[in-house]
Amino acid sequence: MALIGKIRNQSWLLMVLIGLALLAFLMMDSLGQGLGGGQMPPVVEVDGEEVDWVEFQNAERILYTGSAADVFSRRNYLYNYFVDRAIINEEAEANGLRVPTEELMDLQFGNNLSSLIQQRFSDPQTGAVDRTQLNSIRQSIDQGQLTPSLRELWAYQEKEIITERLTNKLTNIVSKGLYTPTWMVEKTNADQSVRTDFLYVRIPYEEVPENDVTVTDSDLKAYLQQHQSEYTNPEQLRTLNFIEFPVQPTAKDTADLLENINNLIEEFKVTDNDTQFVENNYGSIDFAYVKRPAVSPAIADSVFQLPVGSVHGPYIEGNAYKAVKVLDRMVVADSVHARHILRRAQTLEQYQAAQKTADSLVALLNSGEQTFDSLALNFNQGSTSVTLNGGDLGNIGLGGFVKPFNDLVFFDAELNKVYSVITEFGVHVVEVLDRTYETNEEGVQLAYLNTPIVPSETTQDSIYDYVLDFVEKNRTLDDLKSAVAGSPTLSIQVSSPVKENDFTLTTLGSGQTSRDMIRWAYDPATEVNAVSPEVYIFQEPTLYYNKAYVVASLGSIIPKGPSDLESVRSTIEGLVKNEKKADLLLKELGNPTDLASVATSYGISIDTAKGVNFLTDFISNLGEEPSVAAYAKTAPLDQVSKPIKGVRGVYLIKPINRTEPNAPNIATLRSSYTNQMATQTKAGLIQSLRKNADIRDRRYTYY
Repeated sequence: MALIGKIRNQSWLLMVLIGLALLAFLMMDSLGQGLGGGQMPPVVEVDGEEVDWVEFQNAERILYTGSAADVFSRRNYLYNYFVDRAIINEEAEANGLRVPTEELMDLQFGNNLSSLIQQRFSDPQTGAVDRTQLNSIRQSIDQGQLTPSLRELWAYQEKEIITERLTNKLTNIVSKGLYTPTWMVEKTNADQSVRTDFLYVRIPYEEVPENDVTVTDSDLKAYLQQHQSEYTNPEQLRTLNFIEFPVQPTAKDTADLLENINNLIEEFKVTDNDTQFVENNYGSIDFAYVKRPAVSPAIADSVFQLPVGSVHGPYIEGNAYKAVKVLDRMVVADSVHARHILRRAQTLEQYQAAQKTADSLVALLNSGEQTFDSLALNFNQGSTSVTLNGGDLGNIGLGGFVKPFNDLVFFDAELNKVYSVITEFGVHVVEVLDRTYETNEEGVQLAYLNTPIVPSETTQDSIYDYVLDFVEKNRTLDDLKSAVAGSPTLSIQVSSPVKENDFTLTTLGSGQTSRDMIRWAYDPATEVNAVSPEVYIFQEPTLYYNKAYVVASLGSIIPKGPSDLESVRSTIEGLVKNEKKADLLLKELGNPTDLASVATSYGISIDTAKGVNFLTDFISNLGEEPSVAAYAKTAPLDQVSKPIKGVRGVYLIKPINRTEPNAPNIATLRSSYTNQMATQTKAGLIQSLRKNADIRDRRYTYY
């Protein structure tokens, strides 16, 4: 908003910038034609197979038009799909694999449905595949009557299904070669079935004073060398340092907002068109009658005592000034006996067709030519049990239906009269047979005014101008540190290492602005410790005001390959310190023979762990302690162990009970373990093929 205000004030500058941009575009185009047509690089290239930006955008349009899916998440899906498709097609061709037409039809409409079909065409209520919809689509395909958008989507989906099927075939080839030898069956069985109960004490590393251990660079380098495989980067990483300037409403902003809602309340009291008034002033109205438990505790007592037409407020709820008007009240039924006929729909065309059918059914019922149960038997596309019961839903309590259906049957419909109503499932023909009143509780019909307490545009502009000035004066990371040192309200945050195509930044979250910061950090012209000339604006996602301004600096570049000490110092320093503390504790403990003396000496308790086996990832009350789990498997019963170095401290354990391994059924266990390995094959296969492929990722060029 601040930036838009500046542009409005300097419109002449905007015109100059547009003119220069057009001139630059024309010059770039003419130069590009002189240099081989100015062809842009592909988004990704896999073993020579290219996916250009136009193809990538078309795929996004076809699959996600109208979708609320996060733009970066869906682009990640598309990128992975294109990479996997190229790799799988190459491997499938080399192995003589294909998907014949008959098999493809079976995957789309037959008894062996693709997982993509199962995900995209399942009933949201039951989870079952909507065969009616699938059959309708197949009929439209056979008759050449698919809408252009659905035809395009279905053609693209076929490519996805073929890729998925070829992947499964390749996976099956590999899986058929898996075998679990007898010795591995016996060992895995023992690891799983031998379970130990033990007493233990834990001396936490915090028991050792910080001043008793010193960690040197030599210690850190030695640790890093021993654990180098854990700290090797498959690709370059970068970190950003940033200062966040939150935008909060001033006292004047809140006072102005309070005055505004007070003025609205006076008009709200006397308006003769509540619906129009609420819509004009960004409020909300719900014609359902809500009982006390569904009303905010902040206003429940008031709205159930005030006369109809009264307004209560202003009051603060969440981050907004609110006012509520009582429109009506009545005793609400506890349950409703209704029946319905559902015509399923998802697309606009399907809803139009479903409404047309529903109107015809209502006309037939009103004329008396047909009975409800006979029409339900022939036309209901809901659950089979309801269909066989003539559409009868039985007695359903308040809130037991989706809202449009619920509001109709509880509040609006007359008994034994037929209506149609649209819900997320399709179009329903509905008849209410009876209503039951047991508690005779009142419900109220309410309308709300809502004024979010947000910073004014003037406040946003003022803070933006301050941050712009701050950026102009502080052009290096050292400058930022000096500025922060003199301010009690500012601090420099350090992001986790980010990759070139990431779109999420630590506390700032994901989205276009975070992506813009990462792209700047990876710009070849950006140097370490440089401060971005741009002030990054983070908007509140629902109220669309500028909630924060961010100043960014490139903190570090972590090269591909083995990490150097500085890039992991903060990560490994605590681990090395704990190792040194463990050595001191081991020396101090010696070889104790009972847990009680150790517990008394350190002021700790003796606890019990039960059912721990060699493969236990997480021990109750201990967390992840693999060294303890491994030692417990073979430690002698009723003897105190030697001290064990753990993740959170040094342990002493005393096994008190152990189950012996079951006699294995080798054939059954071999099949089970082999199947477990087979389920892991798909992901492992794709990753292995990716490692061996020549993948040139250029997403950074485009987004």
